[in-house]
Amino acid sequence: MKEHLYDLYQKTGPAPVIKKLGALKMGMEQTPVIFKGEKVMAESHGPTKEIPYQNISVRNITTGQEYPHFGKDHHFASAFVKDDVLYVFATTQRDNKPMTMYVEEGAEWHDPRGGHEVKMFKTTDCINWEEKVIIHAPDRRMWNTSVCKGEDKYVMAIEVSSEEGFNIPEIGIGFTSFFAVSEDMENWQMLPDKYSYTNTRYNACPALRYSKGYYYMICLEALPCQRYAPYIYRTKDFENWEVGFHNPMMMWGDEDRIPKEGVVFTDEEMDLLRTGLNINCSDIDLFEYENKVHIYYSNGDQMHYSFLCEAVYDGTMDEFLEHFFK
Repeated sequence: MKEHLYDLYQKTGPAPVIKKLGALKMGMEQTPVIFKGEKVMAESHGPTKEIPYQNISVRNITTGQEYPHFGKDHHFASAFVKDDVLYVFATTQRDNKPMTMYVEEGAEWHDPRGGHEVKMFKTTDCINWEEKVIIHAPDRRMWNTSVCKGEDKYVMAIEVSSEEGFNIPEIGIGFTSFFAVSEDMENWQMLPDKYSYTNTRYNACPALRYSKGYYYMICLEALPCQRYAPYIYRTKDFENWEVGFHNPMMMWGDEDRIPKEGVVFTDEEMDLLRTGLNINCSDIDLFEYENKVHIYYSNGDQMHYSFLCEAVYDGTMDEFLEHFFK
């Protein structure tokens, strides 16, 4: 892996103007897509009294209609549309032990997520789903995924961490993005481990897009003093990477504590939105709609809570991505 930051005396233009619109709902891990002319969101859900296990659903962004949940015990949903078929990708659990990563200080840390398989779910009506394991890798743990269509193939970015008992040098600090390719969206093959980014820093929850010969990837970076912000990079070959000039591309702030116009929260939710520790701008995903880029991200403290928030860039996806490298 080779990484290019910038040259000495580099000149740049202004940063892209991203307007934050406010908080939408509690939660995180989502991908917006256009499916049969409708704006929909594939969303991950934690256990509740009604559904006592991790699951996935699809929601119409405009009407709020939520389709039947699916994907029992699957995590970190992402989505892609091809030929009027909605594909949702998710990763399995590593084990069924209780999650203890959010308890009091001194307790043993355990996260059952980050399993060894990526599963594909597909539908034409958001009700009936076919499913298939497309990647099985017992030597690593897999978390978030993101899919885009490149020039001649589909590419998936996969957030990976180490598994006990295996030594993969390309897996670095915290998380590293690895890649898989497909000709048809149905059959996937992992690229060799040398095609990865980056083993030198925490690099989580990728969002992958293709534009004008480049693959652009947005990942969460860990900043000093337990702060987290998204950075954008691009590559043509998954070995040589450029880091965008205008990074971090977004930061946490008080705009994340305001409900989007028309959104109503309970008193308890509003108290958390206003007073919860906000050190995070994570799990970015985005799509273009009517010549604007709508950006969804999560605020919060990376552990205890998060709200899904929305922002917008007035321009096309091609313009938005390229702007970070001008």
